[in-house]
Amino acid sequence: MIIRRPGQVAPGLHMLGDPGVPVFLLDGDAPVVFDAGFSCMGPLYAGEIEKLLDGRHPARLLLTHSHFDHCGCAGYLKERFPGMEVGASPNAVKVFSRPSAMATIRALNHDAAKMVAKAAGVRVPDLPCRDVTVDFTLEGGQEIPAGPGATVRVLETPGHTRDCVSFFIPEKNALVCSEAAGIPDATGYIICDFLVDYDVFLDSLKSLAALCPEVVCLGHGCVLTGKDARGYLPEAVRQCEESRGMFERLLEEEGGEVSAVMARVRAFEYDPKPLPKQPEPAYLLNLEARINTIKRRMQKA
Repeated sequence: MIIRRPGQVAPGLHMLGDPGVPVFLLDGDAPVVFDAGFSCMGPLYAGEIEKLLDGRHPARLLLTHSHFDHCGCAGYLKERFPGMEVGASPNAVKVFSRPSAMATIRALNHDAAKMVAKAAGVRVPDLPCRDVTVDFTLEGGQEIPAGPGATVRVLETPGHTRDCVSFFIPEKNALVCSEAAGIPDATGYIICDFLVDYDVFLDSLKSLAALCPEVVCLGHGCVLTGKDARGYLPEAVRQCEESRGMFERLLEEEGGEVSAVMARVRAFEYDPKPLPKQPEPAYLLNLEARINTIKRRMQKA
């Protein structure tokens, strides 16, 4: 099944907010929230968390990585739920400590508020993105209890970013993997954002596929269950390898000119796609990084 609406996606596991920028909640004695979306959507996420937990507060917020659309309202949620601890990888902590990085995160969240308002046709609060304070760091193999019959296992899955981690809930055979597993559009085309290292990204993706999860919670767009979950990760591996070949061909055709390759890819990968979609500045930053990753790989070869 492909789930494109907020709600329960497995017993005790919920998709909150908007599927385009989802937050996930694992209920239990020590509820866990995964990721923190856009800053402007903080009140929406918090309201749904409060409704589901019926007066209880989440114990932890776990961040997959430091990109603006996964940490935007972390500061807001931490204030809304006193006592909630925030966990992120050591590399993410370094990102959050850099003023220049936080300035970029804030600017992209401001752009996202305008995009959300345009897509929804209503006014949305342009809440400022607050500083991200991390209470504990996440390491591969670490297990975080969420209550009886619910454990969150931390998986190191770099490649999309250096700080990217994923989360596996073995009792539910559920995976929260953000962009470490790519993001599909409505046509089934999967964008694999190997922003820092293609080979490392592919190794991370293959390690996720080896888990054979029955529930796959992606960073944007949908949750996959059953047959769709089982088929998605092997297909993502195939398309990842295919996209490398496409970028190599385009770079050869354009004499290594990154801007020319960007224009050709954008013409079919972004421009024709309907809203909601990634804000243009963020998409272009990521596209340039993907192409440069392959260009560096070709130069080394």
